[in-house]
Amino acid sequence: MQVRARAILGAGFLFAVFAGLVSHGFTVATGTALWTLEADPSASFSYVMLMNQIYWVSWAALTPAIFWFADRYPLTSVNWKRRIPGHVLAGSAFVFAHATLAGTGRSWLQSAYGMDTEWWSWVKQQFLRTYDWELTYYAAATGVRHALVYYQAARDREVEAAQLETRLVEAQLQALQRQLHPHFLFNTLHAISALVRRNPDAAEEMIERLGDLLRLTLNKVGAQEVRLREELDYLDVYLEIEKIHFGSRLAVACTIDPAARDALVPFLVLQPLVENAIKHGIGPRVTPGRVSIDASVSGSRLLLSVSDTGVGIPDGTLHRLTQGVGLSNTRARLEHLYRGDHTFTVDHGASGGVRVEIDLPLRCLASDDVPYERVTEIPA
Repeated sequence: MQVRARAILGAGFLFAVFAGLVSHGFTVATGTALWTLEADPSASFSYVMLMNQIYWVSWAALTPAIFWFADRYPLTSVNWKRRIPGHVLAGSAFVFAHATLAGTGRSWLQSAYGMDTEWWSWVKQQFLRTYDWELTYYAAATGVRHALVYYQAARDREVEAAQLETRLVEAQLQALQRQLHPHFLFNTLHAISALVRRNPDAAEEMIERLGDLLRLTLNKVGAQEVRLREELDYLDVYLEIEKIHFGSRLAVACTIDPAARDALVPFLVLQPLVENAIKHGIGPRVTPGRVSIDASVSGSRLLLSVSDTGVGIPDGTLHRLTQGVGLSNTRARLEHLYRGDHTFTVDHGASGGVRVEIDLPLRCLASDDVPYERVTEIPA
């Protein structure tokens, strides 16, 4: 941690003012907020203040050099025994340097005030009489420097650990995305293969829509969150593929609160939920069924839901369904992105089928002011 020399000098100046007041002597006037000075008959106030400035500012001037030496020869649990003698010698050298500065300043000051000056006498006196105390100052300055360095190192480790955790989470999210894409792709290719001989035109159209879907996916490589409307555009292309596959057996209703259009949602959060609704709800039905997609804003929360009117899931099977690739992947991504500030529930629908609900914190990107209303329905 860098400490500016002028900050150290400023601190030395302020402490010298305080020490000068203490040296000269002061009292607090009883019953008032005024500070009054008691004159010291042995020296004038200006002399005492200047002498304290010389003494403490000279220490402040030496402190950056003490910090440098402490950085160059740090004390650790491994080397402190063999480095202590070196620090004692260095401390003695700094004490002598300070005695030289302070003695020189005192000699100059006494000369200015018309007193006798004995430069070398003052230097020796300063060094010999205050050696123990001034060596304590060196030790204190060295300890402060070590404390600052250790504090900065601890902060750096915290930042590095946070960055490492962030990179780990990003890697895990990307791994989850890579797991999801092949799962969806294989399911779609399986649906196409079922139509190749029975309905070649439909299979060809599905391949075209799949190409559109893959282009949209490649445009968002590495993105963890997108606007809800972008997610719905992606979902529309996927639903076109499923409509080709299921024909009149599949109806889709999509009701989106305009206030939610710019809300950020995990990329590909809706597609696996809709895919499960179609596969496990609508697919086994003989008669047509409906998948409903809803998004609304409630205060500072974004509420998403996907429900179907399919055959429903027995209680014993519902838990097994949530462990599949699509839902377990979605649950893991939500946990990584929102760290518990969300809910993800899978339950039986009010009128049969399954209902999946997601509650997320509402975070929006700036709108581009394009009018947006989405209440669409694809009839059976």
